[in-house]
Amino acid sequence: MSSNITLSAATRTNLLSLQDTASLLATTQNRLSTGKKVNTALDSPVNFFTAQSLGARSSDLSSLLDGISNGIQTIQAANQGITNLQKLTDQLKSTANQVLSASNAFTAKASLTSKALNGAVDTNLLSTGATQALGTAIGAGTGASEQTQTGTVDLSVAANLTAVQGKTFNVDGVSVTTGGGYADANAFASDLSTKLQAAGSSVEASIVGNRLVLTGTADGGSFVNASGAAATAALGTTPANVTGTLVPTASTKVTGLGFADGDTFTVNGSAVKISRSDTLNTLAQKVAAATNGDVTATYDETDRQFKFTAKDAKTSVNFGNGSTSTALVSKLGFTTTTQFAAGLGETGSTSDLSNNNILQVTVGTGTNAKTTAITFGTGPGQVSTLDQLNDALASYDAQATIDSTNHLTITTTNDAGSQNLTLSGSAVSGGNFLSSSSVANIGGDGQSARAKLVNDYNGLLTQIDQMSKDSGYNGVNLLNGDSMKVSFNANGSSFINVKGVATTADSLGLKTVTKDDFIDNDSVSKVFSQITSAANTLKSQAATYSSNLSVVQNRQDFTKGIINVLDTGSANLVNADMNEEAANSQALSTRNSLGISALSLANQAQQGVLQLLR
Repeated sequence: MSSNITLSAATRTNLLSLQDTASLLATTQNRLSTGKKVNTALDSPVNFFTAQSLGARSSDLSSLLDGISNGIQTIQAANQGITNLQKLTDQLKSTANQVLSASNAFTAKASLTSKALNGAVDTNLLSTGATQALGTAIGAGTGASEQTQTGTVDLSVAANLTAVQGKTFNVDGVSVTTGGGYADANAFASDLSTKLQAAGSSVEASIVGNRLVLTGTADGGSFVNASGAAATAALGTTPANVTGTLVPTASTKVTGLGFADGDTFTVNGSAVKISRSDTLNTLAQKVAAATNGDVTATYDETDRQFKFTAKDAKTSVNFGNGSTSTALVSKLGFTTTTQFAAGLGETGSTSDLSNNNILQVTVGTGTNAKTTAITFGTGPGQVSTLDQLNDALASYDAQATIDSTNHLTITTTNDAGSQNLTLSGSAVSGGNFLSSSSVANIGGDGQSARAKLVNDYNGLLTQIDQMSKDSGYNGVNLLNGDSMKVSFNANGSSFINVKGVATTADSLGLKTVTKDDFIDNDSVSKVFSQITSAANTLKSQAATYSSNLSVVQNRQDFTKGIINVLDTGSANLVNADMNEEAANSQALSTRNSLGISALSLANQAQQGVLQLLR
């Protein structure tokens, strides 16, 4: 309906301008009061509904943060529980170590001793006594005769006797000069014999039937009548080599064996020096002196054999030739063997543990028993020394010793000190061991001390069970076997399932112990194995929970970041720029003032007409 009031065009224009300014000013004031440039769908449908969608998603994610936070705390509670369970396993290990440090629960271990084994020593259990080296027979045997050289000159004739006085004789490699003024031929022969012996010869001079006779010993040596007037005049014949047959006795000179003065041979690396005056007996004595008693020697006249004997079964006997062609140990009857291993006794002796004797050793009883079979001998895989025997016994909780009286003793080790010991096999049935079974003696202060530690250990197992039950958060206990689902989006399509594991002493393999479990080190080692396994299980669980915690914490940070992105995006779509709106408000206020002034000017023209009417 049109107005009945007639306004000028200027007035109407100014009124319309004031109306527009008032409308803009109202809009600006609304934006300033709400802080938004889009308050309804009418302001900007796209921005309004997009911002509303972003806000709704942000709101959904914000509500999930509480669940995520609870999940984090639940995992941390379980992880804290495992951390303290690991400390309890450390205490279990400490208790087990105290058991190892405590006195033994046995007062005597099982032990079995052999009879005095013939010649056995630690380095050779198969020994038959002190090492002996027996040579073969030397010399030609019985029926030997002395070497003689008989002259043809009648020395009872004064002229013949005078012709041999003051002369030089070469006999048996030595030279001697006779004297003069002998009363008869016997005096001459006696003087010649004395001088030959003094010079180192074994030849003796005598008068038989008024003729000079030179006689050597029955040692297979020879004497030589050198050429020259003295020998020819005394004997009346051309001097010749005369060789007899060797029948060595203890007093036979070693030169008769073919040694030369100054020769040496070695016994166990020590030099034995030979002199011309040495007999077989003095040579044997020199061996003991040269080796400081490590090896002694004797000569058997009946069997014509040298026997070298070491001081014990641990000492070997080894010969070595000298540097000259005559310094050969073969002259002593050792033609093929010069090295005799320690413990190699006299031929014919038999070791108590020889002939592949088998010793079966059993430690413990029932299913826990450990058994090994040992074969004595020098072949591959066989045992001949104490070290080899202990190497074979080491994995079976037994050890062996041998004393100075050749008694071999086998006992259980400290680790298996409470176990029984049983021996069998041919090495036992042959009567080498005084008994075949032995039982440990259990008791004493050590057993009492270990019994107390049994209570301490079992008390810690109870603490493990209790701590596991107390490791929950907000009604969820992963160490009690509970499981937990943590959602990461509104529709639940993104989530993580954290699976709990019922964690108790029993589930960790930690069993309640008795006094038998702490009775010796072998038993304690089995408990240690349980503790180690439990600790490894806890470490594995801790690693799993740590991984789960990392995932949940990462999603928590991610969700917070996404919420910020959504809120920022929503604000960018609907929030007003307050600086801009404030400026607009100021401008519109100014415009409104100007409009009012313009309207006033427009009305002044009509006021002039009014004045005319007056």
